[in-house]
Amino acid sequence: MIIKSGEQKRREDKVIVEEFKWDERSEESLQGEGNIFLTTQRLVMEREVEGKAITVFEFPLKEIDQVSLKGFISKVVLLRVTLDQISSKVKGIDFSSKKGFANLKIKVNNPKPYADEISFRSKKQES
Repeated sequence: MIIKSGEQKRREDKVIVEEFKWDERSEESLQGEGNIFLTTQRLVMEREVEGKAITVFEFPLKEIDQVSLKGFISKVVLLRVTLDQISSKVKGIDFSSKKGFANLKIKVNNPKPYADEISFRSKKQES
């Protein structure tokens, strides 16, 4: 992942995106295992494909509409993100002209610090 001017990396972990839905459609090509990077400005997920890291998705934190934690033992971070602000290098994925929101369910070890940091950076309160 390339850090953009003015941003700093805050967290990095292996994750499983259990769900990526928009308009009741499940986007399976954006689900699965990968590495997530939380910066002061963005959330980025990358995956190794044929020995190269590709950006599965990325979006500015300010485009996160809702942040929450779900589960008792195996907690996940739930995010609701403005759809047309999500970019991806996965073939056939282009949300730039889409309206509405995407709902993401991300399984990560120790999710509370992620939810807290995202809430703080996006100016949304955890629900």
